[in-house]
Amino acid sequence: RSNSGAEESRPQKKRRTEKAAPRGWWALPDAVALSSVARLTRLDHAALSLVSKRHRSLVASPELCRARSLIGCTEASLYVCLNIMPDPNPSWFVLTRNRQLRQIPSNPYQPLRSSSSSFVVVDWGIYVIGGIVNGNPTPDVWFLDCYSHTWHPVPSMKMARASASANVIDGKIYVFGGCRDEASSAEVFDPCLLYTSPSPRDA
Repeated sequence: RSNSGAEESRPQKKRRTEKAAPRGWWALPDAVALSSVARLTRLDHAALSLVSKRHRSLVASPELCRARSLIGCTEASLYVCLNIMPDPNPSWFVLTRNRQLRQIPSNPYQPLRSSSSSFVVVDWGIYVIGGIVNGNPTPDVWFLDCYSHTWHPVPSMKMARASASANVIDGKIYVFGGCRDEASSAEVFDPCLLYTSPSPRDA
């Protein structure tokens, strides 16, 4: 006896070939989701990063830092750079809410004498400009991302400088002096063009 009739009458299960549609705030446009997360506190971000890799990547993204900066949703923090012997590399600390210094990753490429570098705070990070390396001034510039506590190299200065004067005017970094050639001119940097994405040399 043939079972072909029974097989034909049996309902066939539909195979799902399409991916399930995203749910929750992932279903929102990227700009809307980013704006929503940017308004959360850093404690909320820490909890959100534990949900999934996708959440963690969003919390650590430079785009989130920029969004928080644009809407003024930032939190002031105090950072300290110290030379502590016998460690030759400068050590970095952040002052926590309970008024204790917590050490954060240091930059192994930073000039050994932290006093020879210039420091400028822009948006969500600190630029470490120039300094003395192997007895000579360096043109290197490093960016400390104060949100993720990671280090990133940015385009170097045209002139090697140490103990230069640096400040921020109208959102741009101006660096004066610090060169062996006293007749050297100042340099200006646009932070929006300096730091774009993490580098393989992250500390």
